[in-house]
Amino acid sequence: MWQRAQEAEVPVWLIGQGSNLLLPDEGLPGVTLVTTSLRKVKWGDYTVQVEAGYSLARLAQEAGERGLSGLEFARGIPGSVGGAVMMNAGAHGGTIAPHIMNVTALWADGTLKKVEKTELEFAYRFCSLRGHAWVLEAELMFSPGDRKRILQNMKENLKMRKLNQPLEKPNAGSVFQNPFGDSAGRLIEAAGWKGRSRGGAQVSNKHANFIVNTGNAKAKDVLALMEEIQKDVQLKFGITLQTEVAYLQRSTKNDARCAMHDARIEGEQSSQND
Repeated sequence: MWQRAQEAEVPVWLIGQGSNLLLPDEGLPGVTLVTTSLRKVKWGDYTVQVEAGYSLARLAQEAGERGLSGLEFARGIPGSVGGAVMMNAGAHGGTIAPHIMNVTALWADGTLKKVEKTELEFAYRFCSLRGHAWVLEAELMFSPGDRKRILQNMKENLKMRKLNQPLEKPNAGSVFQNPFGDSAGRLIEAAGWKGRSRGGAQVSNKHANFIVNTGNAKAKDVLALMEEIQKDVQLKFGITLQTEVAYLQRSTKNDARCAMHDARIEGEQSSQND
């Protein structure tokens, strides 16, 4: 399928479980591949080789059960391992980047290559592969730890997520990145946007950095809210909020995005202070 699509110059989109992903109302052109079948996992003493479609939250739980520390922050994050690598997913002050040893990636021209950690650049919600290749597999490293303490930390993270995020309503996760030294949610709330709506999309009353679907929201409703919020926060506080939700457009060049994608489009806890 991949080769035929390339030969026909048909756009190819690869997605995982959908967290932090917004699709256009009219859908995407070309071929959309979902990584749900890429779920092989192989554990070592302190490492794991895992395919891109494997659940990040499940991987974190399994690491904890083995007494392996490093992914405690990820227990409450819905989405796939591939997407987590591509956006350097994180929460509670931790990110996945420090635990990556290497990734196997596929380029748009069909090249398959193992990329070592030293060849990659990571930043807040950023990996240098984004826009260039798809992650198909990753090898992660952990530190040995106290099993009970690791699992307790995960339990506390899940509890905080349930208290602070609108998990009861469909949403695409944290909408904006946190600006340095501040919280996107705090700024949006201070600007008076909590509870405000456009069409079927509403800024959550529980957490202002989440836009929830009240029943009939369209992508255009979400985008309209995002644009208005950005303009208002810039006007009132002089801060430009950068989007965390990835919007895949029909006009977007086949840029090899690999986004965390959840079929239910649930919330993602992207950072401790969102």
